[in-house]
Amino acid sequence: MFKDLDDVLKNAKSLKDLLAARDELTQKTGTYYGIQELKLKEEDPLKFEQFYAELHSVVLRAREHSRLITASPGGREMGESLWSLCTPDGDTLANSLGFSTHMVAYRKAIRFMIENGYEENPGINEGDIFSTDDGNTAGAPHPGDTYTYLPIFFDGEMVGWAAAVNHIMEAGAPVAGSWPGFAVDTTMDGLVFPPMKVGENYTPARWWEELWKARTRAPVFNILDDKMRLTGCMYIEQGVKEIIKKYGLDYYKRAIREVIEETRRAIVENIKTLCVPGVYEGTSFRVVKYKGLSQVWPHADKDFMLHTRMTVRISPEPKILGDLTGTSKWDYCAFNGYPGGADIAFYLPVTGNFLNNTKMTSGLFYDIRSYYPEGCTYNPDTPYAAFSNIWAQSMSMGALHWNALTRAFYARGFLEECISCEGDWAGIQGAGTLANGQQYGFTNFEQVGGVAQGAYPFRDGIPVAWAMWTQLCNIGNQEEWEYLIPPFFYLGRRLVKDFCGHGKYRGGLGLSSVHWIVQPGRDLYISRGGAGMAQTPFVAIGQCGGYPAPNSWYVALRNSNLNEKIKEGLPYPRSADEILEYVNEGKIEAKDLQIFKADPPQLRMEDGDVFSDASGAAGGWGDPLERDPYMVINDLNNEWISEKIAYTCYGVVAKKSSIDGKVRYELDVESTEKTREERKKARLSCQSVKDWWMKERKRVINKDFIEPVRYTYKSSFSTKDGEKFRQYYVGFWQLDKDFEL
Repeated sequence: MFKDLDDVLKNAKSLKDLLAARDELTQKTGTYYGIQELKLKEEDPLKFEQFYAELHSVVLRAREHSRLITASPGGREMGESLWSLCTPDGDTLANSLGFSTHMVAYRKAIRFMIENGYEENPGINEGDIFSTDDGNTAGAPHPGDTYTYLPIFFDGEMVGWAAAVNHIMEAGAPVAGSWPGFAVDTTMDGLVFPPMKVGENYTPARWWEELWKARTRAPVFNILDDKMRLTGCMYIEQGVKEIIKKYGLDYYKRAIREVIEETRRAIVENIKTLCVPGVYEGTSFRVVKYKGLSQVWPHADKDFMLHTRMTVRISPEPKILGDLTGTSKWDYCAFNGYPGGADIAFYLPVTGNFLNNTKMTSGLFYDIRSYYPEGCTYNPDTPYAAFSNIWAQSMSMGALHWNALTRAFYARGFLEECISCEGDWAGIQGAGTLANGQQYGFTNFEQVGGVAQGAYPFRDGIPVAWAMWTQLCNIGNQEEWEYLIPPFFYLGRRLVKDFCGHGKYRGGLGLSSVHWIVQPGRDLYISRGGAGMAQTPFVAIGQCGGYPAPNSWYVALRNSNLNEKIKEGLPYPRSADEILEYVNEGKIEAKDLQIFKADPPQLRMEDGDVFSDASGAAGGWGDPLERDPYMVINDLNNEWISEKIAYTCYGVVAKKSSIDGKVRYELDVESTEKTREERKKARLSCQSVKDWWMKERKRVINKDFIEPVRYTYKSSFSTKDGEKFRQYYVGFWQLDKDFEL
């Protein structure tokens, strides 16, 4: 069709021409648009770098300006947003701070508009505003992430797109909040719409605002965020036009492609430097407890597990393939997704590990690929699968990819680049009606903004200091969330003792907040959206003998005497574990105390009730018995672990004393050495792997599974490539070739 980039830039007449040329030349040559030489960079490298620095500066400023002009509290406070500049055919050139891998969705949405003839109908003109939140057509991970696209024209020629995304406050589903945890199909996902023209002449249509008012529970905040995204896009458009005036249109059109090819080459070199080629496997599970939630949809009335299995293949060229063969089939639940949204999680470790010395562009997509078997959780063979909470399931998938790369780095001899990766985010959400009849919906992004950092092979992780989905770790101010959610008052927010993956180096501790319900008005209903729950760990195995992170758990204290006790001067319970201590010690009495280790259903809350979360813990690295015992004593004195964990997990015996009324611990060296030796000998007396395998094989042959586990394996066998996983399973357990569950 076109012989090279110069031919494309001279003769392409439409966006369809550009898209087809990019695909063809890239596929044929292995380089972006067939670029063999970075001519502009080689001719004047300083000019080339200055050009890109100015592009990058525009998108950075767009974020900072727009979120301070018009934004919801979540849009203003958190890192849950992104502004970007894209090529006309959808590749990203520059990103602001924020959740950068959403540039995957830009490619999907812009491709959809081009391939479906949007140039002709409804038309793509200067000042047109497009928006979407659809996973199937536009790559959104869930309906809570809403995108704005503004085409950029110069002298009548389309030269790019300004794009923006942020996590809105409420998605308009039957279950209120940003991530509905109960959805049978996509009709229950909330307000879902494909790429649509929602405004012209830089002005949103009147019906667009009315739609937010009619179909979501937080219309004021959602409209503010819509204006925030558009404001930033207009700022990008203005900045790009000034840059083109300075450098010239011809320079701009070639330079933006060279920038992306430069990134692609840098990614390849970084993979060569950091990774040992090989095959790296990982798996994770998520419990779905829908049994008894509703009889209206009998096909969804069941308990089961979702199985995510990833095989990361790093080839010598080098290229990376993340193969999800063996992952569960999509199901009638909220935790499915589509390839674009899944890729947003898949590419998180790529931006986190391979872009340190280059530009963050779509160049990272061309030598690192994902594969989602047709019919699996991340690639349903129907457009009607729910995707309202894919982010809950895809974070473990992203962690599997990250941990695979970590093992590849570790094999090469790197340490500082290695981490036990988890991302057990959580968000409390819901809706209510105030005493005056005002209805509202909400999402508390606190535990989305930051989680604990996992352990390294040389140091402990750090609590509430990391998030693999954004560079902007920020859990927000308590006061922001209190005025956003009128009945919610914080009684406490602190780290939870023992709540981490243990190891030679332990992960950072998870966080807990206590939300006290005060004068909720006519009604208040809450639920949670989030990653894993405590019935399974975040990923199946930890790093090098360390424990994986424990998952989230929740406490609902209802119909209690807490209000009266607070009036009497009872110190506030500051965390979920402290609530349970108060109840066990008789300080608080409650007629309804629930501990949730799986996703709670939507709960009605009354005045004086409490809802508390414990989430965001991180995994450990290495054998706990190899941990420096003085580090264990330090953890005891900081009240980060208990005596029980110090002894049972780490084999450390501590001497306890009291100084000025404060408990202090010292190491009992002799008893600790003796205890650890006993633990090591006890390990040697345990059953061998062979004996374990023989015992478990008998269970497999007899099909001795509880129903949720049996269902999970059958699901993994039933995707398009499920037979490959069935053969793998049969081979591992040495079963008859025709074995079926």
